[in-house]
Amino acid sequence: MTSTMRRVPAEEQPLRPAIALAIISLLTVLMAVVGVALVTVLAATGLFEDAEWGQDLLGGQGFAVRLIAVMLLSLAVIAVTVGTKLAAAILGIIVVIKGDGKLRIGASLLLAVALMGLFFSFSMDGSMLSGTFESVLSVLATLAQLVQWGVSLAGIVILGLGIREVRRARAGYALDLR
Repeated sequence: MTSTMRRVPAEEQPLRPAIALAIISLLTVLMAVVGVALVTVLAATGLFEDAEWGQDLLGGQGFAVRLIAVMLLSLAVIAVTVGTKLAAAILGIIVVIKGDGKLRIGASLLLAVALMGLFFSFSMDGSMLSGTFESVLSVLATLAQLVQWGVSLAGIVILGLGIREVRRARAGYALDLR
């Protein structure tokens, strides 16, 4: 019994969804890295531990306006994060179904990362954990985040190589028609 590989012609490959998937995935990785860097810098400066800064934020004139602004900003960040992951999942499904070769491999990696980000989360409550166990979980959470970023970047690179192959094949096909 012989099986044959079904090859999708270059002109039928989902190039636009693949490009959109690469852009959205890169944006998601950049947002995550910038967020972690921002929190690290703010924590290193001691801004989160400054009691006077906290009192100024939580009290005084205009407290309600500041609270609403922080809430709206938080909701906007959550909406953008969920929206980009959902868009990446939908585009990933389209490219996996209709694509072939490196497009399919890259989209599969990005789809896995997007679905993991949509459905799974890691959090812990430090007050209920012992010091060593808390440290181990913290290291595991950091490693999981680094693996997620690594798989995302690998998926983006492979998807980019697939996009380049499809463009070259389409250019060659267009030259053959002339």
